[in-house]
Amino acid sequence: MNPVTQTSNGNTRVLILATLAFAVCFAGWALFSPLAVYFKVEFNLSSTKVGLLLAMPVLLGSIARVPIGVLTDKYGGRRIFSILLLFGFFPMFIASFANSYWFLLICGFFFGMVGTSFAIGIPQVSQWYPREKQGLALGIYGVGNIGSALATFGAPFLAESIGWHKVFMIYSIPLLFMAFVYWFFSADAPRPANAKPSTFSDKLKVYKSSNLIWVFCLFYFMTFGFFVTFSLWLPSYFRDFYKITPVKAGSLTAIFVFVTTFSRILGGYLGDHIPGRRILVVLSLFILSILIFLNLNVSLMITLTFFYLMGVCLGIGNGVVFKLVAEYFPKDTGTVGGMVGAAGGLGGFFIPIILGTIRDYTNNYSLGFIFVALVCLMSLSFMEEKTLVKLHRKVAQA
Repeated sequence: MNPVTQTSNGNTRVLILATLAFAVCFAGWALFSPLAVYFKVEFNLSSTKVGLLLAMPVLLGSIARVPIGVLTDKYGGRRIFSILLLFGFFPMFIASFANSYWFLLICGFFFGMVGTSFAIGIPQVSQWYPREKQGLALGIYGVGNIGSALATFGAPFLAESIGWHKVFMIYSIPLLFMAFVYWFFSADAPRPANAKPSTFSDKLKVYKSSNLIWVFCLFYFMTFGFFVTFSLWLPSYFRDFYKITPVKAGSLTAIFVFVTTFSRILGGYLGDHIPGRRILVVLSLFILSILIFLNLNVSLMITLTFFYLMGVCLGIGNGVVFKLVAEYFPKDTGTVGGMVGAAGGLGGFFIPIILGTIRDYTNNYSLGFIFVALVCLMSLSFMEEKTLVKLHRKVAQA
């Protein structure tokens, strides 16, 4: 029996509020990146210091998803999400008074916690929806990733108009507002009256229960990691390889971000109707083919077509992975989802660094595509049923 009471129609209000809260958190989490150019000039920062500044919220927001997911399973999404939003408001607001690099670094460490928000909404939303509708609901929730675009496009405009200090103040206000809205208007799915409370030790045992958790981690490391990687990498690639302006390169990359983000909805929907293993295998093969093709010297238009097709595949993959997490681990969606989300965040952190290093030492983009293709090939190899328990075996029964 499922440990949470799932309604036949779900809860639209909770889904909308969770998606909005996730978008607000993601906008704040991504705020350092578009403002880095201003920090570098004002504080005379080296590239290493800028890299550390950008890494601080990303790393913490990724790794801390694991304990946040466990807490969500234990105490409920309404409480944890409200506390997180309120907590994130203070360091982000205080960052508007930063007068040194170290001040910014400390603020970034603390407001990096809002990056854990993904691990809260996944279990809360999935608990409201029956299994056959969870994929679509979680795909819609994943659209909250669009918050990064709100930071990327909004922050530079505001910085030019009113200065970068006030940007933090402006982006902190939605966090405070959503904290109160979420507390008063969101809700956790009802639990059976006879449900036995679980301890933290009980929750952590799930990591030893099935190899599927690590398969999901690997695939999200790939799909979400590639999404973040190419979101960061494409502007430079377009400028260097096709000699287009920075503005045009940014606009073309923005299309990739939007395509990937909204494809999560399609991924969740497909996950509700088609076996997830089959979808992930087909997507991996398609992505691998695209990466091999991109090593050829083709026109910008053809390259864009294939990158946008890859974005669709990555978005679908992101949606399918978390549909599977909710399906196979209904009692521990937050705990498992936190670990899987952390893997994706780390993929988005380490893969761009590796590709950047390859580019610096070889002055060659093709080798970067080959490395990414190898990551895809490795993920695909772990989908062999001979190597793991079958993906469609239910591993989490009450």
